[in-house]
Amino acid sequence: MAERNDIILNQFEEYLTQIALSPATITNYLADMRNFVRWGKKTYGDDFSLITVAPEQIRAYRNHLLEEQKRAASTVNRHLQALRKCCAYLTQTNLSPINAAEEISLVSGEKGTSPQSLSAKDVEAFLEAAYQTLSSIAKRDAAIVNLLVGAGLRLAEVSGLQLDDVVFDYPGVHLAVRDSRGQGKRDIPLSQEIYKLLKEWLLIRPKTSFPYVFLSREANPVSSRTVQHIVSRCAKTARLNGVTAQLLRRTYALRLLEETGDLDLVQQRLGHRDSGVTKRYLNIENPQTDADG
Repeated sequence: MAERNDIILNQFEEYLTQIALSPATITNYLADMRNFVRWGKKTYGDDFSLITVAPEQIRAYRNHLLEEQKRAASTVNRHLQALRKCCAYLTQTNLSPINAAEEISLVSGEKGTSPQSLSAKDVEAFLEAAYQTLSSIAKRDAAIVNLLVGAGLRLAEVSGLQLDDVVFDYPGVHLAVRDSRGQGKRDIPLSQEIYKLLKEWLLIRPKTSFPYVFLSREANPVSSRTVQHIVSRCAKTARLNGVTAQLLRRTYALRLLEETGDLDLVQQRLGHRDSGVTKRYLNIENPQTDADG
């Protein structure tokens, strides 16, 4: 007869497949969860169950990875992300009365080990700053910074975005982004908020023969340098230090990975040639090196 935790993990695997996570991501999640179960049984006994796991047990596991196993912050956080996903599934399916991982914080990375990103509060302040400019270009700037942090575009991709790249497909809209590195196009769906901002800008965009989405007050295409200037101005207004377009792109990627757990999806959205590039970009270690012996 199958062990109860194994049954739960089999059901969890079916759930991950249903929500269309990549096979590699599913494999990694399950490997991390099995590591957690093995540690739980060794620490608390054979009766250790995913259904009754408590927040303090997850904290103890986090400390075990950090202090005893000496794992990097990025590795510990990957284990915690798997736990968050599994505990959320257990709660949604009424298998567990509480989400034991919901309030467990991720680990702050040491210098050079964890990619820098903006907090949700900082992102909100940064986006609000885009509106604190001349009314004639506030809508443009708001659309630009939202594309950087909400769609993960590069500087050159924002300045090079053309009208034909905005594809309206019911019920939403997506961008057919021309890769700034000459690797073709990639599709990026837009949130309703970004779609609204983009639509508001296009309604007042100066009429010109230029095909580019974003124009200056003089109706000339904006340059990458102008986009970076907009980023710097918004950061200064929001009193945030060290904000660059690269930081906004990384913030987008980390948030997408946290929400979906799908590294392949993040790779596609960022326009990376393979997942290895994305792992290095986000400083993610190989899960195969994490197995508890």
